[in-house]
Amino acid sequence: MKKILALMVIAISALIVISCSSTKGDARDTAVYKQNEELNRPHWVGAQFTTKMNKSHYYWEGGVDDAGFFASGEAKYSDVKTSTQAADLDGKAALANYAKQNITSIASELSKNEGGDSETEKELQNFTQTVSSITISGIMRVDRYIAEDGTVYVLMYVPTEEVEKALKNKDNSEFANRVLDKVYGLSDAKKE
Repeated sequence: MKKILALMVIAISALIVISCSSTKGDARDTAVYKQNEELNRPHWVGAQFTTKMNKSHYYWEGGVDDAGFFASGEAKYSDVKTSTQAADLDGKAALANYAKQNITSIASELSKNEGGDSETEKELQNFTQTVSSITISGIMRVDRYIAEDGTVYVLMYVPTEEVEKALKNKDNSEFANRVLDKVYGLSDAKKE
């Protein structure tokens, strides 16, 4: 009886994993995308994505084709100019955080794949501290949407090259270079 119950749990878990992985990468299956559809807003509102994730133009069909990171920001004040400035700041902070999280998770994966010994763990720890302290330049607004209630939404973008430049200025170690190679491998929209 216990074996049958264990097999049922394994089978149900496998089905859940398969169903989740089959929709992975399709933005149309996300809550953000569906909510934006219902509210008749641009699909990028509330989203964070890379150019490779956007290759089917689910989120945005704008003119930026270079490899990079996108994130949206929002604000609502008494006038559009102030709201736009505040939304830009919100979007820049969200974008920097998203890019840093992305790179840190890639570094963790790389460290794990390389064996996770004490030396690799130390490299990862040093790299993670470096990533958290970088300042990313070159973030720009590429789209803006003003909702009926006056909320201003902005889509911010930064080329992967700017993130690489910020990292190389702080950490030019062999581990950092391997991570950056992996980052470019995951977001090589220029090559497609």
